[in-house]
Amino acid sequence: MSLMTQSLLMEAQSLRLEGDMDGSIAILRVVISNCNADKVAADAEHQITHQLWEMASYQLSLLLLQNCGRCSNQASEREADNILMKLGYRLRLSTKAFGYPACECAVDKSSCKLKTNDEAKLPLLMIDDILPHPFFNALRHSLRPNSRYWTDFYSKTNEVEEGGKRRQSFASHNVSLPNSTELTYTKCIEKASSLIEQVAIIVKHSLTQRFPSILAATSAEVWSHRRPPDAQHQLHYDMDEIRLHIRKQRQNDECNSAARGNKRQKVENRSCNQAEELSSTTTDLCPIISCVLTVNVPNQTKTCDRCGMVGDGAPTLVCNQSLLGRTSNEGWLCYPRLNRLVAFDGSLLHAVVPGIPSEVLGEDEDDYSRVTLMIGFWKDVTLSVPDETPQCLTIGPNVPFPSSLLAEFKPIAVDENTVTKHMHAAIKHVIDPNLVRPLWTEIDQAGDCNEAATISEKDSSGRFFLRSTDPTEIDKKVLGF
Repeated sequence: MSLMTQSLLMEAQSLRLEGDMDGSIAILRVVISNCNADKVAADAEHQITHQLWEMASYQLSLLLLQNCGRCSNQASEREADNILMKLGYRLRLSTKAFGYPACECAVDKSSCKLKTNDEAKLPLLMIDDILPHPFFNALRHSLRPNSRYWTDFYSKTNEVEEGGKRRQSFASHNVSLPNSTELTYTKCIEKASSLIEQVAIIVKHSLTQRFPSILAATSAEVWSHRRPPDAQHQLHYDMDEIRLHIRKQRQNDECNSAARGNKRQKVENRSCNQAEELSSTTTDLCPIISCVLTVNVPNQTKTCDRCGMVGDGAPTLVCNQSLLGRTSNEGWLCYPRLNRLVAFDGSLLHAVVPGIPSEVLGEDEDDYSRVTLMIGFWKDVTLSVPDETPQCLTIGPNVPFPSSLLAEFKPIAVDENTVTKHMHAAIKHVIDPNLVRPLWTEIDQAGDCNEAATISEKDSSGRFFLRSTDPTEIDKKVLGF
């Protein structure tokens, strides 16, 4: 039974990738039914069956919520909630987030602006055509499919060994930013040592009016992702990973030291105090501003009949939930468009929501991938390798930009007139994001769901589903308490 069920699960996944949501949903229901009927199997087979049930249940609930968001199908929402309850979840993103409109032109823009009593500004900004075309075209070429960035650097993030096992390691580069008080804007771009530095300078300059705090940035952390249209990126915070690791390690050492002194009560109190201390010292763990720049959108053969926008791909979700303690049950969906920048307060929770597969697929790898360049602007950040160290680590967070990649990211000649003209035009290209409110929805118990199933330790939900009704559970997991 397990082999046949596995084959059905793979078939359901293939149909989903082809954009056949209804076909995938029908087969996933069969997979779950088969797994439920196979509960009397031997222990070894039962474990495999349970894993298949978990995967099928997660995929089915996700597809049902995506379908509900697109088609307002309340029956699908109830079925999804029933499955999620059995999986042990109590909170999820709303169907408006999962079932995002196929194009942003379908969004009611009158509801997109955040309204508060003090008329506070949005904590994010979307700008189209952020880079002058010569710079954007050069960046696209530098991040083409066969670029050394992917073959010589990015591929090695999957080759890091830890405890005899391979794991994927987060990797980013760090570039120093010039002092803009000593040089003019165009001189800063002209003297940049790489295209990446030029892009960071242009973006920083474009954001100074909306985010004046960015003027304090001394360096930019940069990294890129290349994903298929239906890919997701879990809810997370951009952080100084090394600094956070050092603090966790120091506090663990203090806790272990106290434990060796047989001071159990004091250890419990200290653990609580350490959690509070770590939570209260997060101000230097996040960048000033985080940015997502879309370099390539999938399915450029697909065009919206209403607005003419080309391409596809899941939007970035920025939550109004800060690691600094500010939280509100709302967020914004920001669609990927060529040369579009999404900039937001660096302490905000964000993700790429699970993509809804399209029946229209790109003809080649370049057209198929969703490529983004992330930029985090830091006042002070911990480098993987200090500047004075001669050798340079290849993999790790905030590695100084290596000379081996400079050939792919050569700075381009500056046309002062083009740069100046573009600088004045960029402010006209500000786009309203899609407000989602409420963002989080409690999962209602329904149907025959009387108890939660036993769930494995590894949670692959992307944090879009939570086991508690408090979304700050994510903050606690990130900070390690």
